[in-house]
Amino acid sequence: MKILVCSPVIPYPATSGLKIRVFNLARQLAREDQVHLFCLSEEPATESQKEAVREAGLGLTVVSKPVNSLAEKLSIYARRMAGGVPPEFILSWERDIFTALARLGREGFDVALAEHLFMARYSLVIDCPRVLVLHNIESDLARALAATYPQPQRAFKRATAAWSHGYEKRMLSRMQGAVTVTLADRQRLSRMAPSLPAAVVENGVDCSSYRELLDAPREAAHRLLYIGLMSYESNIDAVGWFAREALPLIRERYPDTVFTIAGGDPAPAVRALAALDGVEVTGFVEDVRPLYRGHDMLVVPLRHGGGSRLKILEAFAAGTPVVSTSKGAEGLAAVDGSHLLIADDPAAMAAAVRRLFDDPALADALREEAARLAADRYDWPRLAGALRGFLSGIAGRP
Repeated sequence: MKILVCSPVIPYPATSGLKIRVFNLARQLAREDQVHLFCLSEEPATESQKEAVREAGLGLTVVSKPVNSLAEKLSIYARRMAGGVPPEFILSWERDIFTALARLGREGFDVALAEHLFMARYSLVIDCPRVLVLHNIESDLARALAATYPQPQRAFKRATAAWSHGYEKRMLSRMQGAVTVTLADRQRLSRMAPSLPAAVVENGVDCSSYRELLDAPREAAHRLLYIGLMSYESNIDAVGWFAREALPLIRERYPDTVFTIAGGDPAPAVRALAALDGVEVTGFVEDVRPLYRGHDMLVVPLRHGGGSRLKILEAFAAGTPVVSTSKGAEGLAAVDGSHLLIADDPAAMAAAVRRLFDDPALADALREEAARLAADRYDWPRLAGALRGFLSGIAGRP
């Protein structure tokens, strides 16, 4: 097959969940199929990005942001919003995007993947079957986050979520297929587009890149880790809640405990947490593997969000025990007490962390079962095979 992958970002370096998923699945698909990435970027692609994409066997087209006048930007936003497009799905330079994508589409593709709702509208200029990849159900995520705001912001956020819901339904009506990353999102999708062919292709992990960590000695001493894009609202809420509510309970018994917050673009609210006792904020980390080796466990105190957590799968593959909320582990075939520990309030989360500090045998058992689950179910080659089969059906190819 000849596959076009439309991404809102250049997926290398793979520094966020979306980038990790897009790059790894595209790379695996390219082992048997011809795959071309069409990406948006604030800046032109660097030579290292071009080289990494080329080494992965992928073609690459990047549309970078031009300089627009304020009048041009306002005109574009006004026209699109009047046409029912929520502002978060509008770019002031979209004319260039449509032109470049239409030109690329004339090369003839069997199927196009629109990665994220953001790319759905742009993909409509491609004259081939289109599949929308829903990394989250954006309107559901917006509704959940709205509940965390005081009035009147809450009412505004709920109205925005309703707007996004209508937009999702319109975009899905123009697609020939859809992919979600969890069964729960697949069920939500079926309520919006009951007749649309859809598949669940879960998030994954490159188990081979973490294999050397499984038998490596642990270097940690009461160190806890959280990894994520730290400008993302759900991550900001998670680390603030844990640092203020759960960490002090842990430090009552283990006063040397350190909570490391790692990830690019930390918001001011995240940077401010470094002033709390026992909190470190690293910012962007190019290679996260030493972090997994250097910490006792990954904590995932998410209270909002959609999709599934690649950070948990990375920890599983690296042999790092996990303590998570139910929301944090949502969508994964992980069992409380077998692969990880689940805790949904600060006291329970603190107790789970202390339990693993106290019981190395339990930590080892979780580590072993979680690594097996990652290899058996979530390795990228296995997931790419499922995606290839679905795309072949949509494209009408054997």
